[in-house]
Amino acid sequence: MDRGPDDAKGGAFRATGARPPGQGWQRYEPGRGTGSGDARPGPVRDGRSRRRRRGRFLGYLLVAVLALIIGAGVGYARAYFSDGEVGGSVTVVVKEGSSLRTISEELEKQGVVKHARAFEIRADADGYATRFLPGSYTFRVNEPYDTLVAALLKGVKPRTVKVSIPEGSTLRQAAGIVSGELARVSRQDYVRIARDDPPPFTLEGYRKGTTLEGMLFPATYDVLPKEASAESFIDSQLETFAAYFAKVDMTKARAANLTEYDVVIIASMIDREAQVAAERPVVAAVIWNRLRKDMLLQIDGTIQYALGKTKPLLTYDDLEIESPYNTYKHAGLPPTPISNPGLAALKAAANPTDDTYLYYVARNDGTGRHYFSTSYDQFLADKAKAAANGE
Repeated sequence: MDRGPDDAKGGAFRATGARPPGQGWQRYEPGRGTGSGDARPGPVRDGRSRRRRRGRFLGYLLVAVLALIIGAGVGYARAYFSDGEVGGSVTVVVKEGSSLRTISEELEKQGVVKHARAFEIRADADGYATRFLPGSYTFRVNEPYDTLVAALLKGVKPRTVKVSIPEGSTLRQAAGIVSGELARVSRQDYVRIARDDPPPFTLEGYRKGTTLEGMLFPATYDVLPKEASAESFIDSQLETFAAYFAKVDMTKARAANLTEYDVVIIASMIDREAQVAAERPVVAAVIWNRLRKDMLLQIDGTIQYALGKTKPLLTYDDLEIESPYNTYKHAGLPPTPISNPGLAALKAAANPTDDTYLYYVARNDGTGRHYFSTSYDQFLADKAKAAANGE
């Protein structure tokens, strides 16, 4: 076939069939339409664009897979805290510095949780990995997760032992009480420190190195058993004594030339003699009045202290005991307190009533009260009355 003039243009397409003019294939020329509208060729897509799309897809896929794994792990962990009947109590000790895994394993060992790993995963996901506090906990078998976690976050108060020293107890009696309540404190250590090797203590009229009898304040003390010692307990008693003695008004006592230590000695006798609170300042008045008149105090409590034991009735032989504490033989106050008085006795000792009584005798009628008198004859009459009450 002969070529027409246009065939010489290298970019033209030759018609392959009978087509109307203008319907053959045409080469694209910018700005020239090929039919209705101005069609444009699609964008050129190179390899870099395809690689970016593939990278984003893989990133999304990785995130999705990780989310599924984490969700499955937490779901697995939660599943193990939804079943199981709650059982009896067990003790779990969480030591200082324990990791979440160590705590989880201990919980599983004691039966508090079924699976240590499940608890660890859930607690970690909830943000508790480093927030659990050390201590000795009491949990139940199969403890619910929320209850368990709440306790571990709150921690436990150290368990204390209450040690109560009654008013009027002697040093030896206090030693027996303390050693009986606290395994780490021996009676011998308490007596040795309080009587023979006392720590420094300041009180007007008190001589350094003298027994601490009288200043071992009677009260109820909360003590950590594992940290207890005779020395620390005595220190607590001395601190408590100082705090309470500061509440005692010494104005009247100082006017009578009595020191703080004298007041403690008088108070120690009051707590051994008076059972009824209202009688404490009256007994104090008797002691003050006898001191003014240089009379023997004749306090039965001092004889019992010298004997080293409490007797319901003293014999005449008891009254003859050779001791500086025998106020039937020696005038004035005994050399030291004979018990450890409470605040009420201390206040009474420093501020007695204005009564002029010189004698008293127990009524012996079950009330714990006394008959008070200003004369010896009346005292003898009261004594006979008391004897009749006891028949």
